[in-house]
Amino acid sequence: MFGLSLGKLLVLVAVIVIVWQGFKFYSRSQRIQDGDRRPGERTMGERIRKSMREKTGQTDNAVEDTEKCPVCGAYVPVGGANCGRKDCPY
Repeated sequence: MFGLSLGKLLVLVAVIVIVWQGFKFYSRSQRIQDGDRRPGERTMGERIRKSMREKTGQTDNAVEDTEKCPVCGAYVPVGGANCGRKDCPY
């Protein structure tokens, strides 16, 4: 009647893992909200941005100055990239 089967044990383990992860998530969100983050602990948004940078190969957040090309109107980096036209002054 109260025998333990493999299915019941798996469900019990799944419930325990879900509750445990829920408590971890709740305590992490409370620490972040209170401003008591651990070193290296990131919010979900920070983790997503980091993984997207790794996927795209973007390693730095450098911003380049650009100026408008007087010939075609495209914005090109001040460093001297060509916009692709023959009469481009860059």
